[in-house]
Amino acid sequence: MAKINHPNFNDSITSLLTEAEDRGVIQLKFESKIWEGSQMLVGEQLMKNFGTCGYLGLEFHQNLINKSIDFTKKFGTQFSVSRTYLTSRDSIYLEDLLSQIFSGKKVLTFTSTTMLHAAIIPIIVGSKDLVILDQQCHASIQTATQSLASKKIPVEIIRHSNLEMLEKKIKDLRNKHDKIWYMIDGVYSMFGDLAPIDEINRFMEIYPQLHLYIDDAHGMSWYGKNGCGRIFESCLKNERTMYVSTMAKGFGAMGGIAVFPSKELFEAVKIYGGSLTHSHPIPPPMLGASIASAEIHLSDEIYELQYSLREKLKFANELFLKTDLPIISNPETPIFFLGTGQPAVGYKLNKRILDEGFYVNIGMFPAVPIKNTGLRFTITNHNSKQDIEDLIGALNYHFPKVLEEENKSSNDIRRAFRLDLNKDLEEKLEEKQFDVNLYSSIYEINQKDWDSCFEGKGNFDYNSLILLEESFKGNSKKEENWSFYYLIIKNVKGEILLATFFTLALMKDDLFSAVEVSAAIEIKRHLDPYYLCSKTLIMGSLSSEGEHLFIKKDVEQNNQEVLKCMFLKINEIQKEHQVQNVILRDFSEDDKSLFSVFHDEAYFSLSMPNSNVIFDLQKDKESPYLSLLSPKAKRNIKYEVLKNSSKSRYKVQSQLDERELKLFYELYSSVSAKNLAINIFKYPFKLFLNINENKNWEFGVLFKANSSEILGIVLCFKNNKSYFPLIIGLDYSKNEEFFVYKTILYNLVLDARERGFEKIYFGVSADFEKKKLGAKQLKKSAFISSVDQFNFEVIEHSFN
Repeated sequence: MAKINHPNFNDSITSLLTEAEDRGVIQLKFESKIWEGSQMLVGEQLMKNFGTCGYLGLEFHQNLINKSIDFTKKFGTQFSVSRTYLTSRDSIYLEDLLSQIFSGKKVLTFTSTTMLHAAIIPIIVGSKDLVILDQQCHASIQTATQSLASKKIPVEIIRHSNLEMLEKKIKDLRNKHDKIWYMIDGVYSMFGDLAPIDEINRFMEIYPQLHLYIDDAHGMSWYGKNGCGRIFESCLKNERTMYVSTMAKGFGAMGGIAVFPSKELFEAVKIYGGSLTHSHPIPPPMLGASIASAEIHLSDEIYELQYSLREKLKFANELFLKTDLPIISNPETPIFFLGTGQPAVGYKLNKRILDEGFYVNIGMFPAVPIKNTGLRFTITNHNSKQDIEDLIGALNYHFPKVLEEENKSSNDIRRAFRLDLNKDLEEKLEEKQFDVNLYSSIYEINQKDWDSCFEGKGNFDYNSLILLEESFKGNSKKEENWSFYYLIIKNVKGEILLATFFTLALMKDDLFSAVEVSAAIEIKRHLDPYYLCSKTLIMGSLSSEGEHLFIKKDVEQNNQEVLKCMFLKINEIQKEHQVQNVILRDFSEDDKSLFSVFHDEAYFSLSMPNSNVIFDLQKDKESPYLSLLSPKAKRNIKYEVLKNSSKSRYKVQSQLDERELKLFYELYSSVSAKNLAINIFKYPFKLFLNINENKNWEFGVLFKANSSEILGIVLCFKNNKSYFPLIIGLDYSKNEEFFVYKTILYNLVLDARERGFEKIYFGVSADFEKKKLGAKQLKKSAFISSVDQFNFEVIEHSFN
């Protein structure tokens, strides 16, 4: 299960999960008073069970039930004593039985596989080792490896089952570490795919430093000799493989299983195995059930159960082949994943199938990439062939209807999962009563139309966008060349319903990360300047501020349909240019009206740094501005700015001379390197040259008193009554003596007020200083969609 924790991601995930709960597809309530596995009462509806992981149906086997009852009567409901002090003979007997299942290897049992990982990983991974995580390895492994950070043991991540990346990591790092641990699942829990174990074993023959850690929880029981699992027999020859599994799925009981490659590792964990030694053992009822299940695994009955399930899987796969349903999972496993792509399709299909009386699960972000949403369901020995046929029939009936409702095709889903397209499928999008136009230059648009939509809303009027287009083309560095897209949607009357623009550029994936995270990544970029960078389509540009999306207010009833047209155009750009990330930005966090629409289109919300704005700058114009500020702000300004006011002078210039412009760029470059609140590439000098010739821009320059020596410069955009100080350059060597930053800001406010400006858009960062000057902090959200979240996961595991 993929896991990701980015700054503000917990809030983003909570928002998405809350929406899924509101749609009635998660947090459902099991109401059955008696349950036998094949059907369950969910809420008030009786449903056929295609959602649990008791693959062989052993949890209802009479032997397990009888032994569980017997152990409860003999030993009670718990045996609450640390294994360090006392171990029951039945626990040792269970481990002996499991050892027989696993070809005589030493085995320890834990109360859960999650506890197992937390206990074992810190012991087996040495201080000079390296851990490489598969992108889709289970969240419990990823959580356990976080404890290695205190020992400064590096944890890296590679794309899911990407052996090319794995080998490159091994080659690059094998001489720096004693052991390289590659941690994987045997059968992956979401997409039901298998680890490429044969190729991994080949690597282990080539690279003696490579060690393998496998969680085969979903492969246990339904496959292999004595039900040892899908992967275990492929690892028997390898003495550098730590193999773990569970008794909580196909095994029919509860607890984690650790299978050790050596007696030394076994003894180390047995003596001091974290949760094994500090926590309670498997309780007697489950201990009895586990022993009964192990005995079945060591009998011929296990093969009868495996055969029964195998026949049902074969039956299901034959039925799926007769449909156009995009099944993503491996046909060998009992985990099925039907891709739906966007959450909106997944929610609606899931709800329809639940309403038809089939219990299935939604596979959604963060367990899978947001654009890889789908229905995850299991086939077990609880299901009859008729149940299976009925489910597939319901899926085949409802899937195209949901696609039609969402104006999607089966090939849209196939693209999201990189499957072969259906060449015979005729894709016809529903015609909308809108005139949708996408332009590649502002020159193609009527100036009056554009400016009427965005007047006073930002620094991206018609002429400013001409300037941007000219500045971000023909530059030597690829990050300094942007492509521009302008979207205008009109109704049949020719009225503009929606307008916005996008830039396509190479951007840093830590754009919204915490400052300390970006600082650590920048160290890596000294050697690799494009490390963790992706081709990204962003609403607006990396040099614009304001309200980038215009929607005509009196047509709110059509907003969703108009926005869907926008997303279709975004998807076209993504496909044509292989865009990794899309960022829609600067939406008020107080306005939740767009959140569900964006979530449906596979975007998750992420809090941005606050936007700072001074409103009503002309209020109480007769009073000195200082008198309008808080007492604390007054004291601060008097002490740091006014007290030193004789040391400097502030002047507004429409242009800079050549020397001043070059100095400004040097000072800006210094600020850019330090300011990581929103981490972007430095602007090219061409932008400053072009701005210097534009009448809508001006420069606030702070000079040393009675001197031409420049202490700092701020670049400002004028848009009617709004003022946008957007780019600043500071001489940091003079900041302590002259309070350069605070002095520039204070003088800028006074000058803007004197000249009649009503608002100042101060942008992000330095909230505290801008608040002193009367700025309000506006909470802003961005909406992000990614082809996959790999780079975000790298940032999480390597830098947080």
